Amino acid sequence: MLAYYENPGMLALQWKEISRYSAAVKAALEIIVVDDGSPRYPAVGVERGKGLPAHSIFRIGKDVRWNQDAARNIGAHEAAAPWLLLTDVDHVVPNDTWEYLLSLDADPHAFYTFSRIKYDDGDPRESHPNSYFMTKALYWRIGGHDEDFAGIYGKDFLFRKRAHKAAREILLDGTPLARVGSKAIADAGTRTITRKNTLRSRAWGYVLQWLKECRLWRGVQTLTHEYSRVI
Repeated sequence: MLAYYENPGMLALQWKEISRYSAAVKAALEIIVVDDGSPRYPAVGVERGKGLPAHSIFRIGKDVRWNQDAARNIGAHEAAAPWLLLTDVDHVVPNDTWEYLLSLDADPHAFYTFSRIKYDDGDPRESHPNSYFMTKALYWRIGGHDEDFAGIYGKDFLFRKRAHKAAREILLDGTPLARVGSKAIADAGTRTITRKNTLRSRAWGYVLQWLKECRLWRGVQTLTHEYSRVI
C-alpha cells in the first residue's frame, strides 16, 4: 500500500518496477495507491503501462495538509488480503524482497520492519521506521493511524509507539526496501508542502498527544475522510 501526494514521477517509477515483478509475485499481490487529494497531479493520471498485478487507486476528496495517515487507514481498510505491506511512495519493494515475504512463515502476532538500501547504487542505509509488514487484523488491533493529527508533520511515529505495545517487532535485516532519492526522481518526496510545522501546530501536536495519553481526549480516529475508488 502506497500513500501518494503530487508524486507523478515517483509513481511512474513504481509502476515500472512493479511491472517487472515475476509472474508468481504478481499473482500474489494487490497494489493499493491512496491519493491524498493531490490538486495538480492526481495519481489516476499517472500512466500505468501493461503487465501490472491487481491494483486499485483511491482518492481522498479533500486536500488536507499532511494527511497521509488517513491514506494508510484507507488502504488498510480496503485491502482484501490478510497481510499488508505499508511503505512510503519513495520506497521500491524489490522482487527478491517480495519472494522472501511470500515464502516466510510469518508470525501474525508480530510486525515486521525492513533493512534499506539506496535505489540507485544499492548502498545500505538505516532501516526505515515507517514501513511495515503485518496482518490486516494486527493493523486494526494496533488501532490504525490517528487522523486527529492531520496537518501536523511527523506524528506517524505514534502508530509505531502503539505497535510496540501491541506486538513485537521483527527486523528483516537482509530483506531490504530501496529508497529513491530526489536526485534520482525529483518528486520522490513531497515538495509542494513544507515539513516545518508552525509554532501553533507543533504546540497543539504535543498537547493533543498528552491529552490522548492521559485519556482526556477521544481515542484514535480513523476513516474520518470521504474518499472514492477511481481505478
